Amino acid sequence: MSPAPAFGVLLALAGIGGLSFGLYALVRGGRGQRGGIGPIPERGVHAVAGIRMILGGLVSLATGAYLLWNYS
Repeated sequence: MSPAPAFGVLLALAGIGGLSFGLYALVRGGRGQRGGIGPIPERGVHAVAGIRMILGGLVSLATGAYLLWNYS
C-alpha cells in the first residue's frame, strides 16, 4: 500500500495554509508596528516573508496535486 494519497493530501493542505499565511503577511503584516531588522522596516520584512510563504505554498500545493493526480 502506497502512502502517496495521504502525503498528497498533507502537502495540498500545507500548500493552502502557506498561501493563506503568505497573503495575510502581504496584506496585513507590519502595519502600525515600529522596528525591523536593521535598515529594513517591519513592513518590508513581512513583504519578503509573505512572498516566500506564497512561493513555498504554491510548490507544496502543486506537489500534493501531482501526487494525488498520478496515484493509481
